[in-house]
Amino acid sequence: MKAKNKTLEERVYRTAEEFLTKYGIKGWNMNDLAAESGITKRTLYKIIESKESLIRNIVFKNIMDMREQLLFIIRSDKNFLQSLEQIVYKIPELLKSTFISKYGEILHEYPDIELEFVRETEIFFNELRDYFQNGINSGFLKKELTPDFIYHSFQAIALYFIKYSKTQSEAADRIGLALKLIFQGSINRENEPVKRKNK
Repeated sequence: MKAKNKTLEERVYRTAEEFLTKYGIKGWNMNDLAAESGITKRTLYKIIESKESLIRNIVFKNIMDMREQLLFIIRSDKNFLQSLEQIVYKIPELLKSTFISKYGEILHEYPDIELEFVRETEIFFNELRDYFQNGINSGFLKKELTPDFIYHSFQAIALYFIKYSKTQSEAADRIGLALKLIFQGSINRENEPVKRKNK
């Protein structure tokens, strides 16, 4: 980022996010962005380096925001199964509030962003690894599983549905269902709380 005018910078980013949501990558150019942001193209290039770097920054801001919300759940005082259930519910909800339907187009157009996406999620995984390991050690998750396997299964499924779903809602719903299936198959049923039947 070049500019120090935070208000102007935020306006450009907000406008670019709206363009991405409405038109995808190719349905607008830097002239459109400058005009809609109420600035000249010259001023725009004082704020950003290129369209690709702008899109990259927007994608990673979305990812970081989601990551922080998920880390908040992981770090909470809830027991493991409660926090896991909250994560399974929260991820699709978070995905629906982003322009996930355009991620497939973005990743196809800019393959380097996918490599950075994987690297960034690996950083997140360091904390997630401890969380899953705790679930395994506590007997909530099956002992034959590893944190790496759980995480990479989700990562592969998420990337697939982000790339190949037709709509934002479809991608979020498919990822949500995949998450439920992964974690239902991962839970150690012997250690689940017994639900009393009504007599």
